[in-house]
Amino acid sequence: MTFSELLGEQLLQHNQSGSESNQISTDQLNGKTVALYFSAHWCPPCRNFTPKLAQIFKELNKEVKDKLDIVFVSCDEDQASFDEYFKEMPWKALPYSDRDRSKTLGEKFDVEGIPALVVLSPTCEKITSDGVEEVRAGPNKAIDQWSQGKRLFWSREAREGEYVWEGTTCDICHMSPLVGSRHGCTHQECDINLCETCLPNNKHEHHLVEYFIPKKHYSLEALLKSVPYLLNPNNEEKIETKTMWENDVKSVGFYFSAHWCPPCRGFTPKLAEIYKEAQATSHGCRIVFVSCDRDEESFNSYRKEMPWPAVPLNAGTLLKAYFQYSGIPSLFIVSSDGQVLSRRGRDDISTKGIEALKTWGRGEKLSPPLPEEFQWSYVSCDGCQMGPLIGQRYRCLTCGNYDLCSACEKKGHEHPLELVPQPTEDADD
Repeated sequence: MTFSELLGEQLLQHNQSGSESNQISTDQLNGKTVALYFSAHWCPPCRNFTPKLAQIFKELNKEVKDKLDIVFVSCDEDQASFDEYFKEMPWKALPYSDRDRSKTLGEKFDVEGIPALVVLSPTCEKITSDGVEEVRAGPNKAIDQWSQGKRLFWSREAREGEYVWEGTTCDICHMSPLVGSRHGCTHQECDINLCETCLPNNKHEHHLVEYFIPKKHYSLEALLKSVPYLLNPNNEEKIETKTMWENDVKSVGFYFSAHWCPPCRGFTPKLAEIYKEAQATSHGCRIVFVSCDRDEESFNSYRKEMPWPAVPLNAGTLLKAYFQYSGIPSLFIVSSDGQVLSRRGRDDISTKGIEALKTWGRGEKLSPPLPEEFQWSYVSCDGCQMGPLIGQRYRCLTCGNYDLCSACEKKGHEHPLELVPQPTEDADD
């Protein structure tokens, strides 16, 4: 396929003064690597990324510019927005009037979100769909690789026992996803990830630590070794982390929550009340707060509402990566020897109350809930709006993100429905 066949016969390009745009022949792209830039003026992440990409493009040397170009494919909602936005771009654009082609291109290259950069070879073969992520990871190196017909990111097959860190890239060699042991910095302001091979070559100012492998079992002592100390809920007193696994403690709940989150603020008082009641007779199950707050003031204010200690605000990085929660509030219960007793502690507390804490305090798992009692966190019934959905869950594959409870399923639906199996702790592990 040629670019004229893919993009049409004409593109837009600014004149030398930059005040107007003129039609040019798409044949000017022949022999080049071309990045299709799907973006829109109404999209804040796009408006943040476009100036950075424009600056990088303007600073390209002539040799690279002779090999590579960018074409803006607008996702704007009107001509005026397109015109205003295109003025910020030093590259070519698909005419806004060619709306059908813009839609077709988005579908052809599976563009699900913007901004997106889809990089194509001179014969219109896809080099990468991760252009935005590659530019963020290594701006100049990414574009240099594209001009040579290569992508920046690479990866390899995982060997036996190795973990694949989806969505994580090595900052030196750009392996993405990163495979095998992952090393990073626990300081909140630092965003660095290295693979095992690149670790000896790092020059980071702080000591780097190895991440825990999700789903692998670690003792409480090992998990909390990444935390320098805990904070007393009532003051600034520092508590030794060993108090969480000594004195016949059978399990610890890792409570991920944040003051800015309304469901968290609704659940925390309930959990605190049940916890204090359980602690009056047994200390077998403890809880520790791992904050998802964004500032010290919110963190300190929120932890005072809790009768358990807190991990310092910037010290929970490894725990967050290990437990891989999909939303907050989340409560994970881990036994003293590292067995995960529950990944759905919030739901267990909501349905079993103090009995859940007493069971975990013995180092035991709860009996799985009956199908009609199971609570589907973060899922609502699209029929009666019950949220969270409780009981058997039916899903429509035709409608996409569409779920019904058993009562609404009996009323019928225009498409076939499938019963979603109730997950088990063993399956999660």
